[in-house]
Amino acid sequence: MRLRMPSGKLLRVLDTAIGTLLCASVALILALVFHQTRLQLVLPLICMAVVLAVAARFGVATGVLGSVVSALLLAYFVYAPVHSLRIASSDARANLSWMLLGGISLSFLFTPRRDEGKESERKPWKD
Repeated sequence: MRLRMPSGKLLRVLDTAIGTLLCASVALILALVFHQTRLQLVLPLICMAVVLAVAARFGVATGVLGSVVSALLLAYFVYAPVHSLRIASSDARANLSWMLLGGISLSFLFTPRRDEGKESERKPWKD
């Protein structure tokens, strides 16, 4: 019996799924541990740092998905009214908005492109 190697496309999808699950699990753990403390307004900054670290390893799509999933989990489990995506506090709403904006834009800015090495091999510089 011979095993086939998975395609590159499948590996990229798995990388994105793993990175998004990492962001979601960190956001969920933070939400469950710190939901009744004064750290509620700092949680989006911590999640954004995790999103950037994960995006640097797994790519832009993971950073974008991780930002969105983390924001949804924090809105649902941390901010009043709890177990609703509606957020009553304008400060909490602003912090989640900044987390989304920062996580998505910084994922695009600081994540290295996967195709840079291949393009430089195809197009050599001519003087």
